[in-house]
Amino acid sequence: MIGAALALVFAFVAFIYGLYWYGAAALPAELPRPRYAYTDAVRADYWASLGGRGPIVVERWNPLTLCWHVYTEVQEPGPHPRRPDFLMVQSVARQISADHQLHQLRSRRPLAEIAALIRVSRERSPEQIVDLVLDEGWMGLNTRGLREAAPAYFGVTHERLTRAERLALFGLMKGPSYFDPNRDLERFRTRYAYVAQVAGTPPDRIDPERDLARLILTPPTTSPTEQRP
Repeated sequence: MIGAALALVFAFVAFIYGLYWYGAAALPAELPRPRYAYTDAVRADYWASLGGRGPIVVERWNPLTLCWHVYTEVQEPGPHPRRPDFLMVQSVARQISADHQLHQLRSRRPLAEIAALIRVSRERSPEQIVDLVLDEGWMGLNTRGLREAAPAYFGVTHERLTRAERLALFGLMKGPSYFDPNRDLERFRTRYAYVAQVAGTPPDRIDPERDLARLILTPPTTSPTEQRP
């Protein structure tokens, strides 16, 4: 019986690693590196916006530990917050999938994203992972990353953003279209207030209208047929 149990364990491990290598075969040999190095303050704000506290720490996943993590999450009843390090690495893995058109692989794409998540966690430092997210994350208005989003939304370079403005842009990454302030300003402000609280800002110090006073709103375009004579 012990031999049979060991055989089953070996078969399970081989199966899990087989899926990982099948997905990893679709990835580039060299994973992306960040183009820019952001300051520790900016990195800390992003980490805090995900609910992270203290130093930025990312677990080095492998196929078995990741499988166990997913299993334990499924077993927990009701909604629960995701681990901030997992959310960061997952975001980078999805960016890799989009940039390398892994959607064309159809059935292999989910496995490729999982393999990318594992490789990123092991091949990049926590600081590099944050920088990758802030380099390439979609933030709406056809912008990618903090450097493009800052002037588009607030008319300043990313170095001149306030902490509140940074948190508002980080909140956009959850759904740039859904939280677009030009579509629904109150939804955008509510999202900012939520992220600010997650990041540790006391509720009585959050005032979306005041904190985001520099927000640039694009007036809706009106077609010639809609214009009044």
